[in-house]
Amino acid sequence: MLKLVSIFLIIFSSVIQLGFSAFDDVKIPMKKIEKSVKKEFMGSEFKLLPIDGYNKQNPYTKIYQIESINEYQGYVYISRVFSCRSGGCDADGQSSINDSFEFFDYFLVTNYAGEVLNVKIYNYQATQGHQVMSRGWLKQFVGFNGENKLDYGSDIEAISGATMSASALTKDIQEAEKIIRKLIG
Repeated sequence: MLKLVSIFLIIFSSVIQLGFSAFDDVKIPMKKIEKSVKKEFMGSEFKLLPIDGYNKQNPYTKIYQIESINEYQGYVYISRVFSCRSGGCDADGQSSINDSFEFFDYFLVTNYAGEVLNVKIYNYQATQGHQVMSRGWLKQFVGFNGENKLDYGSDIEAISGATMSASALTKDIQEAEKIIRKLIG
């Protein structure tokens, strides 16, 4: 019995460590993010200031405030989205993230009012659903500010073959806007 408990604790702590360190293993493409911010703010000089309190709460999300000429201009929200594998996501919830989920990493840029200006996926690790990376499809989120709910399939165009990834991204962008709206006050 003691041996089983020890094995369980070792496996459990390994899964926890993997889960909390996994996002740190992915290199966040700061040059790509800075290029996107510069484009959205027409070449203005800016700084990305980390929102430390929030960044320490969620290992899969980083938030930066965009500051230009000592004025707040918007936010950069970077996140990992977990989506079910085809045939995965056990209903009982007993399987580990590694067994049932795939993921991808993305960032979005907002203006001072929290409206989405740009969304880019930069690390797609899922085996299917690559269509969500299309610029044309991602443009549907531009202008979204969290005041209304986005309904995947009506407000956001459904993608055949990418349902899980597309609906997971739609949900995550809505969560991002909730957080950004709280930060704006």
